[in-house]
Amino acid sequence: MNYRAKYISAVLLTSLLSFSCKKESIKSVPKTDSTSIKTEALKADSTVLNPNDSLYALVDKSVIGTQFLTKSSLAPRLQKLLGANYDEMVKNWNTETPFEKQDNILHAWGCKQHDCNTYSYDLYIDVKNNKINVYKFAESKLTVFKEDNFDIEIKDNFLKDLDIKKQNTETKK
Repeated sequence: MNYRAKYISAVLLTSLLSFSCKKESIKSVPKTDSTSIKTEALKADSTVLNPNDSLYALVDKSVIGTQFLTKSSLAPRLQKLLGANYDEMVKNWNTETPFEKQDNILHAWGCKQHDCNTYSYDLYIDVKNNKINVYKFAESKLTVFKEDNFDIEIKDNFLKDLDIKKQNTETKK
């Protein structure tokens, strides 16, 4: 009987220790959800992008509605890429198409309201390579801005649309 009492005491003691450890781990769980943690991480380091969490979520969304040009984590990179042309792009991006995705490329188009023939912009983001290209069509002239001189491979429907815009620019000269 002495053996049985020792065995039961050992089981009870082990159970009590086990339950008390679990209660401590539950008390240490943070009170924030995973979304707020992820948001804070993105705010802290704008150069680190998880394409699946951020950029691909832009598909079918408006550039203006998401304030992409001015408040996104890529806005400082756009400003650096475009230099003096950045403010003009933000000012003239009034009429637009939502972001579209083709393979790893995101595309959006915007132009000056009631004057798309004078100022329009095609924004391409290569999510895989984390690079940006902007095609600016202004007063029958095309200017291409390439981040780190990286040429994003534009193909299929994106290429057809871009070629039409290029031909229209050449026709107006």
